[in-house]
Amino acid sequence: MEQVVECLIAGGPQHGVIRRQLWDPRYPAPPAVACGDGAVCIAAACRPAGSGSNRFLLLHPRATGAQIRSMMAIMSTQAAIAKFHLFNEAAPGH
Repeated sequence: MEQVVECLIAGGPQHGVIRRQLWDPRYPAPPAVACGDGAVCIAAACRPAGSGSNRFLLLHPRATGAQIRSMMAIMSTQAAIAKFHLFNEAAPGH
């Protein structure tokens, strides 16, 4: 069954863009995106995004180390925020 996944793009003309797209987890290949300059961004990392969804980090072929690290930091921050919300929803009184 297809799911909506978030794809964070590191490097290239779409650096910093968060794109949502359909992806079928039964298909063995992770998502890939063609950028505005024609280069293909491929998945380098995947994290659960809650509710049976995933978040992928897609790398442009010319992404710099700083661009990759900045997008990895965003992925980590988003994961921490999601855990915080789940913890608060499970707390008594909510």
